[in-house]
Amino acid sequence: MGLLLIFVTVPLLLGALALLVSQTRSDQQLAQTQLTALAQTLAQAVDREFDRGKAQLDVMADSSVMDRRDWSELHAFGSSITRNSPGSRIVLVGPDGQILLSTAVPLGKPLPNLWSLSQQPDVLWEGRKLPPGSQNMTRQVFETNQAAYSNLYYGVFSKQPVLALSVPVVRDGRVAYALVLSFPPARIDRLIRASVNAPGLRALVIDRRSVVVAGNAASAHTMGDTIDPLPIPAGSLAGTFERTSRDGTRIHGAYATSAVNGFTVRVALPTADMQSTWVGLGVGWLLLAVGVLLGSIFFVAGLGRRIAMPLRQLGNAARNGRVPDAQPTGIAEIDLLARALRTGAQAEEKRREELIISAQRQQAELDLRRADRQKDEFLATLAHELRNPLAPIRTAVELIRQRQPTDAVVLRARDVIERQVSHLALLVDDLLEVSRINTGTIQLRLELLDLCAVVASVAESAGPTLRAAGRTLVPDLGSALDRVPVMVNGDETRLSQCVMNLLNNAVKFTQPGGCITVRVLPQGQLAVVEVSDNGIGIAADNLDRIFELFVQANPSGSDGHTGLGIGLALTRKLVVLHGGTVNATSAGTGHGSCFRIELPLLASPAAMAMTPTPTTKTTTTSTTTTTHDTLEQAPIEPAASGARVLVVDDNCDAADMLCQLLTFKGFDATAQYTGEGALRAIESRPPDAVLLDIGLPDMIGYQVCRRIRAMAGLEQPVVIALTGWGQASDRKRAQAAGFDGHLTKPTKPDTVMELLNEKMAARSAALSARDDLAVTD
Repeated sequence: MGLLLIFVTVPLLLGALALLVSQTRSDQQLAQTQLTALAQTLAQAVDREFDRGKAQLDVMADSSVMDRRDWSELHAFGSSITRNSPGSRIVLVGPDGQILLSTAVPLGKPLPNLWSLSQQPDVLWEGRKLPPGSQNMTRQVFETNQAAYSNLYYGVFSKQPVLALSVPVVRDGRVAYALVLSFPPARIDRLIRASVNAPGLRALVIDRRSVVVAGNAASAHTMGDTIDPLPIPAGSLAGTFERTSRDGTRIHGAYATSAVNGFTVRVALPTADMQSTWVGLGVGWLLLAVGVLLGSIFFVAGLGRRIAMPLRQLGNAARNGRVPDAQPTGIAEIDLLARALRTGAQAEEKRREELIISAQRQQAELDLRRADRQKDEFLATLAHELRNPLAPIRTAVELIRQRQPTDAVVLRARDVIERQVSHLALLVDDLLEVSRINTGTIQLRLELLDLCAVVASVAESAGPTLRAAGRTLVPDLGSALDRVPVMVNGDETRLSQCVMNLLNNAVKFTQPGGCITVRVLPQGQLAVVEVSDNGIGIAADNLDRIFELFVQANPSGSDGHTGLGIGLALTRKLVVLHGGTVNATSAGTGHGSCFRIELPLLASPAAMAMTPTPTTKTTTTSTTTTTHDTLEQAPIEPAASGARVLVVDDNCDAADMLCQLLTFKGFDATAQYTGEGALRAIESRPPDAVLLDIGLPDMIGYQVCRRIRAMAGLEQPVVIALTGWGQASDRKRAQAAGFDGHLTKPTKPDTVMELLNEKMAARSAALSARDDLAVTD
């Protein structure tokens, strides 16, 4: 029984001792890790205090007020920044160290030279010596063209210890001035005291000269004290230390040094506080050992009785010659329980693995959907951004046309630019179409259509282009008299777009002199459009991929035209929205290709007799393909000669080009590039019409329009939105803001003139009617 007791208690006690040692080491490491993390967090918080001030100085350095050297306005600007930060001051220093202005001193009052202040002896403040200036901080700014940070010093204006940072003011590639922001260390002191308030935990912020900048209540140092530096290895920004503090307390701590300003944060705990935890663990181990020993004695005694009793029963039964009726020892039940537990654990492990796999699959699906959504948002934004530079290019081409140049080179260059701008506009429209389909904002206007007529119209439109490119287009549609209608329910514009995309694709991959055939035919319950060519063909492994977005079957097209890989993907999406399919076949490279669109055929007499009634198939929102929307109708008349037109656009080229075109057309046109500038121009010289961009840098165009409409005593001008955003929701928002019309970039100059004349004629008629009514009254 004694051996059993030893076998039970000794392993338990040894295991508890090992656990105690391991826990003690783990607690030590955890404490050091937590102190290091706290020091780094506090160092980052101190960095943010400096970064906030640096951001304010950067705004002043880049402002137009600095360009004008308007010290009065700059003084007011700096005062507005420091108004909400008591004790803060902003100083402008010249390249010779002369202070040009200070928010602490009224403008015009003589100011000292900052560099000469730094040469004066240290100032005694509350028994501690501090330098009277920021020393070489501004010199460093002029020499390095980089921001610089001071140590703790005595402020000559505040008569208190301060901290400072300085940024360069760069003009014409050199440092013209240095801006300095000084503030009291109390800001950092409040931060440290609010962040570190645990009992016994000490925290200090130290500058590069080992002078205390701030500390919490538990620290043994105050601001201005000089403390012994730590033996920090070169290049180390964080670590731990153990030393005796100023009050004689042995402490364990950690430090973190800012890579930006060089300030160091130290946090520490008294060693006695940390050891008290370990002593508690030791006492706990002793109590555990006593408890294990007592429990083991009772356990062994009980287990011995349970094993000995069946043996005595068996012995008595044998001596008395009776059949043994001993109670089971429980060993079989223990084995059964072990097997049951083992089976249950295996089942639980399998279930946990299935849950992990399911969660990973769901996360992968979420990531894919998020990536797809981000791609669609990128396409929409890219298309919008591409529209902005197209507008001034198109306007510039129209200006060249209006000037009627005679130089053949200029004429050819103009035609090339015009063609390429139109081509780029089509690519942008394709990007928008793909984005709208993927985000569920495409609209189909469905009506009963003769597919033969639709394809014939497309072939007639594309014929001259194909012939100019050296390709032959063969429409296999029958004559107009004996042609059998092939009726479908579809959107004529979208189906024409699909056929044109297939023709454009055939042109790209058919050599000059090649032949392209387009035919329409009914097949069973399907209406079929086939576009075939004798071009370079398609490899078999590409047939399943060519309808994917941004996929190109031949990276080096026959004429070097590869496109973006959008046209076929867009065609498939539009055909699917019509309830149809599109596919491609090819005998291989060099044997041409055939693209086939299949749509549901309306072939019954009842369907043929139906009156075409337009319907709409749409998703959550709708879009439109019109060039511009007008918010009211009026007779179109030429604008009055000399009518004043204000063009507002942050794209200077777009605004200037449109102004030149309007001037050429007889208008008195001026340009503004910001919303505030436009409002000032309207107040000083009210225009008859305003062409207003929406995405202005200082305020959104809708807000500018509302402020124009709210101007008292102003004969309200015509206000037309000229923007790259062309969704139906954008036009509704423009109408609600008070716009008279909406144009989507890039807009043809004729369209701008047409809408401008229309709206100005309506305005003139309204003003005349008002004047006639006033005379009658």
